[in-house]
This record gives sequence, structure tokens and C-alpha cells, in this order.
Amino acid sequence: MPFYAPPADSERAGIRGFLAQQLDGLRHTTFGMTEAQIRLSPARSSLTVGGLLKHVTLTVDAWSARAEAAPELFSDPRLDAMAEGEDFRVGDDETLEDLLARYDAAAARIRAVADRADLDAVAPVRPAPWFPDGFEGWTVRWILLHVIEEVARHAGHADILREEIDGATGYPLIAAAEGMGDLGFVQPWTPGRD
Repeated sequence: MPFYAPPADSERAGIRGFLAQQLDGLRHTTFGMTEAQIRLSPARSSLTVGGLLKHVTLTVDAWSARAEAAPELFSDPRLDAMAEGEDFRVGDDETLEDLLARYDAAAARIRAVADRADLDAVAPVRPAPWFPDGFEGWTVRWILLHVIEEVARHAGHADILREEIDGATGYPLIAAAEGMGDLGFVQPWTPGRD
């Protein structure tokens, strides 16, 4: 069911289904894009589809590592790139194929967390001024729900950018990426067709 998360008969199945749907949705947004297109910034911001893909990859991977480390404290120097905004910039030496390979690895990692992690395990955090007094950490459940939220937010950004770049929109891109053919209510996206 590429247009919807599959029916779920348990909390874990619901989390896995919505996680997969959002991860696939962002990936589908890149379907058929050129190297030049993933670097275009057609909106007022400097966001690009490639930059969003790169950012989400690092974010998902970091949250996966935090969940896997629970109940131990997690630390990752790669997160410094996020603080500097480097995770949103596609380097000259990075290709869409490279970005998608890293994204797929991060997606597989978080899916594995959703499949087998103890949802009640707590991933501790260091005290920070933005946390409430006495806050000790997030449950793996919260982490997975937050990842769904984070991916969905940026998939929406990517949808808008993609439509501005070449007119492609979600359902036709999904139909094309999934090889679904003419569904009657939606035609698969093809290059050059707005």
C-alpha cells in the first residue's frame, strides 16, 4: 500500500508501517531527478532536495544510534555537522546515487530498531537548559515517533521543492517509482510531463 501506511494490529506494526511509508515517501521524491536538480533551490530558503535527503540521513542514523545505545548514554561527533548546517549541503563530489545509498542504509537501520528494540528502553541524555528539570531521556518509542515526524516534515519540504523544480507531485512519483502503471486515478510521472 504505497499511498498509505498498511493496516496495523499492534503498536509496533503501526510504528513500522508509518516509518516505512515516510521513509519511502522521501525517497520517491527523488525519483527521476538529475544531479543538477537535486541541488536546485527554487524556494526562498536555501533548501534543496539533495540537502534534505542528506540531512534526514544523518538525523535518522543518529536517532537510530541513540536508540541502539539505550540504556547507555549516546554521543556522536557527526552531529556537529548538524549544528553547523553542513548536513543540508550537497558537496560537489556527492551524487544522488551516493546520497540514496547512505539514506537506504540509515532507513534500514531505523527499521531494524523498530523491528526489535525494546520500545520502553530509555535513551539517556545529558542535562541541557532546554530540557525540563529532572528530564533523563527519551524512550525508544518516543525516538521512533520523532523520526516519523522528522522524516514527514522534510518529505513535505522535498515535495514542495520537487513540484517547483519540474512539476512532479507525490502520487504520480510513487506510481512511477513503484512501477504501478496507469491506476486510473493517477498516471505515473514521466520526465517532461507537468
